[in-house]
Amino acid sequence: MFKNKKYFSRYCWIYLVYNFYVILGGAYVRATGSGAGCGAHWPLCQGEVVPNFSLIHTIIEYTHRASSLVVTIGAVLLLVWAFTTTNKGNPIRKSSVALFLFIIVEALLGAVLVKFALVANNSSHFRAIMMALHLITTFMLLASITLTAAWASNFPTPKINFQNKNIFSAFAVLIGLLIVGASGAITALGDTLFRPLYVGEGLISDLQHSSHILKSIRVYHPVFAIVVSVYTAVTCWKMNIQSSSKISNILCKIIISVVVIQISLGFLNIALLAPVWMQIAHLFAADLLWVSVVLYFNNKLSDLY
Repeated sequence: MFKNKKYFSRYCWIYLVYNFYVILGGAYVRATGSGAGCGAHWPLCQGEVVPNFSLIHTIIEYTHRASSLVVTIGAVLLLVWAFTTTNKGNPIRKSSVALFLFIIVEALLGAVLVKFALVANNSSHFRAIMMALHLITTFMLLASITLTAAWASNFPTPKINFQNKNIFSAFAVLIGLLIVGASGAITALGDTLFRPLYVGEGLISDLQHSSHILKSIRVYHPVFAIVVSVYTAVTCWKMNIQSSSKISNILCKIIISVVVIQISLGFLNIALLAPVWMQIAHLFAADLLWVSVVLYFNNKLSDLY
């Protein structure tokens, strides 16, 4: 089994899908204020392996921690499998190592959130920064898993040539999405702690009369999101005209479609006053867009040579 690359590639894609579930579960923990469900204990819950499940917040937090443990175990298996399946110098080894390191960083960030009580109703600047770092690490983790799965499925590896202006366009899109994701994580935290009472409260009045930075800063996220999303769609479309494989054409269409859906979900989230289910849907679309963009540029930077 460990020598079979076909099974390894399938495992990587399944592992990617499972990470989507865990990421959305983490967002549900934050959106429901369940981060303190296990108290200040980590990795144990309430100081026990199996805590008292009388509180719903404990069930939610414990379930997320259990699913995160599966992710960690899965990362170890993937790392070992990658080195067993591939030869020295294979990019899959590098991406699997990066994947494992990002898993460790994610776990440490989660521990910091719990140990420093940056959960539930904590509205400190430190928590906002940690949420942004958490999101960026999550995106980098998803990129590592995506590239590992793609290369294991015989997708081409990109060729980096800084004389090619498309390299800079690709980096601009990726960095832009990271910034939008980070601002979105902070905005989602603000919506959870200071839920708007009417449409537009977080966009106009908060900017003028806000008593907390988490309320005033969320006015900027929609602007960043629209600008970066449009730039992402236009960049993919322009690059696709030059030279494209079938898979690149498909990915470009997916990216443009997800951009439209994501912007629509963003406005709907504002109109509905950021309910939990809409925050989850919005994050899912953001993760899907990120993975699609990573796959697209991986292929596109190979198509152009």
